[in-house]
Amino acid sequence: MSTISKMHDATLESLTFSWEEGLVLLRLSTGVNGTGVVILEATDVKGIVCPRLFPWGPSDSVNEAKVQSRTAGVYLTIEMQSGDLLEITCKEVLEKSSE
Repeated sequence: MSTISKMHDATLESLTFSWEEGLVLLRLSTGVNGTGVVILEATDVKGIVCPRLFPWGPSDSVNEAKVQSRTAGVYLTIEMQSGDLLEITCKEVLEKSSE
């Protein structure tokens, strides 16, 4: 399991899921590398769970993001500071700067 770099306190701006392509794009504002925006790209998505229930109270900030390798691919979890846990099962996760 690995933690994705510099995601603590990042702001989740958007999550886009292209059903046809099986592609999830997460846009996060981080304040890193001058641009401050990182795109996490999950490819060949097999499953996504995206609750927005705010069990710890409203927040759009990330507490922690982790990637686990599994037999069938990769498991990405993003724990929000709201207490919600986003879960994506996919082939791979790429971390890109928006610039």
